Amino acid sequence: MTYKTKQVLVILSYGLISMSIGHFFQSIMCPECVKDPMAVIHNIGYSVMLGYGLFFNKYIYDFWIEPLVSWLKKPLRSLGIAFGITTLYSAFVIFFTNWFWFKLIQEIPFGTFLKYHKGIWVTEFVILYFISMWFYARAFFMDWKKEFKERERFKREALSAKYDVLKSQVNPHFLFNSLNVAGTLIDKDTSSAKKFLSQLSGMYRDILELQEDDLVPLQRELKLAERYLYLQEMRFGKAFHFELPSIEQSNSFLIVPLSIQILMENAFKHNRFSSEAPMKIKVDIENEHLVVYNSIYAQSQSIESLNIGIENIKGRYSFLTGEKIEILNQNGIFEVRMPLVKDGDKI
Repeated sequence: MTYKTKQVLVILSYGLISMSIGHFFQSIMCPECVKDPMAVIHNIGYSVMLGYGLFFNKYIYDFWIEPLVSWLKKPLRSLGIAFGITTLYSAFVIFFTNWFWFKLIQEIPFGTFLKYHKGIWVTEFVILYFISMWFYARAFFMDWKKEFKERERFKREALSAKYDVLKSQVNPHFLFNSLNVAGTLIDKDTSSAKKFLSQLSGMYRDILELQEDDLVPLQRELKLAERYLYLQEMRFGKAFHFELPSIEQSNSFLIVPLSIQILMENAFKHNRFSSEAPMKIKVDIENEHLVVYNSIYAQSQSIESLNIGIENIKGRYSFLTGEKIEILNQNGIFEVRMPLVKDGDKI
């Protein structure tokens, strides 16, 4: 069944429901009217006009109300907005429908209708709020279901990020290179070898500690990046240069854990560099964003090749902060801008 067919069936069902409700109340309030064909026809027209006007509230909700509300985060505010807009819109529909049918069709003075038929207004508003409550309950359930799925997806992505970062550091290739550097330093400079091994163990300790939280202090994340870059510096020497912000700049911000680490690994993985053509890495704080730059050499660093790591960071940022990261890949520079969370605003 196509989408258009479903919509037609839904619209027809609204009409049938409206006629059924109208017939039900007509049979209760005026049993003799059910026997009068003209009265039945008038009731059908009245019920369909009123029913479609009120059921159209669903589309008012979808296009006007839903973007303004958040049932899980601000339920009372959302309920106030939804009922306020619904009441204003429905009051207009009820007023216009009754004026049209009783004054223009049945030629009853509208003042007389308002005076002697208050029960009709009350009944229609009661029906309206039952319909509205169904829409709002459904919207709340859909939001809850979406939130639940997002949380599950976030958990999977967070676990994947932890695994990917840890795997990239524990893989035999990385350990072989690190231990090879340490072995070389032991023969040449015992003090440097001790420092190297201390930084290596400290990096693993940081990874294990940082991965436990949703948001971590920026200075902790930068410390991890500093350890990692030190290890790479001991391996590659002058083949790359790096610059990190000061601790004073970062001590009031939080960030998604292991995000800088993933970007650093991407820079080394997807670039060719040497002492003659060194790669430049810079981390800076600009307008409450952490900006990570790295120059691109020889081996193209395309967005596609970074997709898994970048998508992981994007997904976690979107879930935890509602913010988006920005990615630029142009003029020989790969740049990622990540929004920072103020320490006092931690969620």
